[in-house]
Amino acid sequence: MLSVNFRSIRGMLGFFSVLLAAAMVLFPILIGILNFRESWLNTARDMEQALGMQADFIRKWFVFHKNAVRSISRLSSVSARDLPGMHSDFSSFARSNANFTSLVYVNTAGYPLVHSDREVPGNTGISVADRPYFIAAKEGREHITGIITSRSSGRSVVVISVPLTGDDGFQGLVFGSISLDTLLSALITTPFRSTGSFMLFDPSGDDSLLENYGISREEASRLKVPKGKLALYRGSDGKRWLAKSAGLPEYGLTLAVRMEFREFLAPYLAGLAYFGGASILLLAASLLISGTLYRKVNSSLTLLLDAVERTGDGKYAPLDPQALEKAPLEMNKLGRAYNLMANSLKNKTEELEFRSFHDELTGLYNRSYFEDTLARLGTGRFDPVTVVMCDVNGLKLVNDTLGHKAGDGLLRAAADVLRKSVRQSDIVARIGGDEFAALLPEDENGEAARRFPEKLASNIREYRANEEALPLNIAWGIASGTRDESSVETLVQEADKRMYVFKQTHRSSSRKDVLDYLSERIALVRKDSRDRHMAACAALMEIFAASRSEFSPEKRAYLVKLARNHDLGFTEIPREIFDKPGPLTEEEYEVVKRHPERGAYLVSLFPDIADLREDILLHHRWWNGSGYPEGEGGDALPEGARIMAVVDAYEAMTGDKAYKDPRSPAAAAAELRRCGGIQFDPYWAEEFARFILDFHEGEKIIS
Repeated sequence: MLSVNFRSIRGMLGFFSVLLAAAMVLFPILIGILNFRESWLNTARDMEQALGMQADFIRKWFVFHKNAVRSISRLSSVSARDLPGMHSDFSSFARSNANFTSLVYVNTAGYPLVHSDREVPGNTGISVADRPYFIAAKEGREHITGIITSRSSGRSVVVISVPLTGDDGFQGLVFGSISLDTLLSALITTPFRSTGSFMLFDPSGDDSLLENYGISREEASRLKVPKGKLALYRGSDGKRWLAKSAGLPEYGLTLAVRMEFREFLAPYLAGLAYFGGASILLLAASLLISGTLYRKVNSSLTLLLDAVERTGDGKYAPLDPQALEKAPLEMNKLGRAYNLMANSLKNKTEELEFRSFHDELTGLYNRSYFEDTLARLGTGRFDPVTVVMCDVNGLKLVNDTLGHKAGDGLLRAAADVLRKSVRQSDIVARIGGDEFAALLPEDENGEAARRFPEKLASNIREYRANEEALPLNIAWGIASGTRDESSVETLVQEADKRMYVFKQTHRSSSRKDVLDYLSERIALVRKDSRDRHMAACAALMEIFAASRSEFSPEKRAYLVKLARNHDLGFTEIPREIFDKPGPLTEEEYEVVKRHPERGAYLVSLFPDIADLREDILLHHRWWNGSGYPEGEGGDALPEGARIMAVVDAYEAMTGDKAYKDPRSPAAAAAELRRCGGIQFDPYWAEEFARFILDFHEGEKIIS
């Protein structure tokens, strides 16, 4: 039994190929059956029509001859019972009408007295009183007999009789004996299609007519079929015939038509041969196409399946583009999609594998890979082994002062320096936040361990020679040994201890490097417009503080130092924000508002300016407690912050700005007085406004 897996494309293609073949075979058979039925019905209809036409012809033929006999019965010689006259008239009529073999007058006793085929009239002594036509005549009826054999000629004839009547009733009859030769000749010579012909016979009487067609009574009986049906039989001649018949009951005759069955089959067989040939060609073409398609689909599916199985095994090999070009369009697209997927999976897998063993930030190996490598090195096959433990000094300080972005840059710089400081075969890993480790297998004679410190110091100096270099310092510790001397874990612990000692020893210098870096950065920042603002504020603060006799020299110096550093927090503000022409967005303003906090934190890192922390933090808090950061205002604010707020605002209003025209000293002083008690300490706002106007009137212009 054929088993088809409809969930399989191959199975479905195979099934539909078989189905197509079956359809191509059954189609001509079905067409043949339908054509055969149509031909059969058409032939039955044609035979029915032909029989109807011939039956009308026969009926007219008999009516014609009956009218002729009726006309003869009305001749004057017949009315006068003039036997010689009747003989003369009958003979003359018979000679002019070959269908009449004889015309006969029969008296009331049933004896023929006049015969057209005899030389003289007279009683032959033969009585026809028993004949049906005589009996019908006595009853006053005309009569046509069936086919009978003439007693005088022995030919098959039909007798048509007409009674003679008078006042005294039955006066005899006149009948004509009509030969069927002419009628039969007309029927026989009338063809039906190419091989067919018509037959007229008596189905239950005389067999003489059957001899004309060379058929037997048994064969003739097969011709009698119900109306609308056809008879198919084998004749005595060995041929197969298709026949149909129609009765002529008024004459006791049957009319039949037949044709050779081979003629009926010829167009059907020709059509069947045409459809069969076409179907065979179509079947061959379809099987060729479906076979080609099956092979292409099968090869494409096999190619894809093998590729998918390889993918399942972790082998991401893309399909050959040349092989895909030979595949069907859908398979080609599927193959290309697979190639994209395979390449993507390969990249993703490689990325995942890389990430599973590498640190994402530095690109070095991670702790997991480091520990796996420790296990391999612990077998003793790679002895002697050197372990280096490292730590980046000052990372937290860099993160806190410069941000985590700078801290990440410091870690990447440390990774690059360490990678350059070991051999290519050595393993360098990041095992913690600021912790690194290096494994140096097969360190014969400790050569790699001895050269590492020198290489590390050289690479750090090379890095820090760059203008944009971060304050990189690395603490390290080294331990070497073999499996017999100590385990790898012991070497790690020993190297870590030595690294810790190094870190503690150099902690202060590392912190100083970071602070020096920050000082240099602040110095660079002071070259921009924000530092010009702080320099102008320092100049204003210096002359204002000098005018206050109640300030001690220490306080004056403090206020000037505050003015020089009050906006250090702007070192953390993106340059595009504080140099932006025009008003800031709400988000940008929120960034700017953080600069007092950042400035306070930065100065806290430097001992010589750490005392400025609170005044820098609060110099933007208003007298009424608003501003930033918000909180308690009024006298709770440090005096330095209150004075710095006034000086800062005045310089902001009168100094050069890219996005607005500076105000005049008088206008700026008026604004200070207007905002006194709200934004500014009212006392210091008034004192500074009065001072600056007096100073201006003395033609001492502050630039």
